[in-house]
Amino acid sequence: MGNRRGWLRWLGAGLSMLLLAGCFARVMPPEPHSLTRPVDVYLLDHGRHSSLVLPREEGGVVRYSYGEWRWYVEGHRHFSAGIAAMLWPTASGLGRGEYPRIESPDQFHRLAPEGLDEVYPLRAEARRVLSLRRRLDRHFERAGVEPVSSEEFGLEFVPYPRRYSAVHQSNLVVARWLRALDMEVLGSSWWSRWRLETP
Repeated sequence: MGNRRGWLRWLGAGLSMLLLAGCFARVMPPEPHSLTRPVDVYLLDHGRHSSLVLPREEGGVVRYSYGEWRWYVEGHRHFSAGIAAMLWPTASGLGRGEYPRIESPDQFHRLAPEGLDEVYPLRAEARRVLSLRRRLDRHFERAGVEPVSSEEFGLEFVPYPRRYSAVHQSNLVVARWLRALDMEVLGSSWWSRWRLETP
């Protein structure tokens, strides 16, 4: 009986995801007049996953991405690995790539070797951007292991403390980062389907 309930729960979650497949995540940045020190940030859509590009104080940009460890870092892309990642929590990783010589979106193809479907330019308060960057960088400082380089994604990965699951996957995490920058994210961000709305 317990097994049946478990499977029904997962079946319900799967059906919900299918229903959300056609939905967009609507991103609304803060009102321009509310920003005292606005800086440019960029949401990158890579087709199935997303990443976030933030400015560096010393020039250039830094890109962050979150994903399932075996899928993104170890390259296990077979069907059963993908299903396993969705059905129960698995190891996850935080990716970071620093690009001191990249300043504008027309150069972003150099920081995303996996490809770009869309680049969404956004503006956020500088102090919020700095706070998010420091929070993400702390995972690299405290990882206690050498970051693993991925040529495929142009990023270095360290293990992330919260495990990857259907309710904590790459696009949902990017949506959480956007909210930390005081952006409203409405609708389903489960799939990498974004729509930018003007405040």
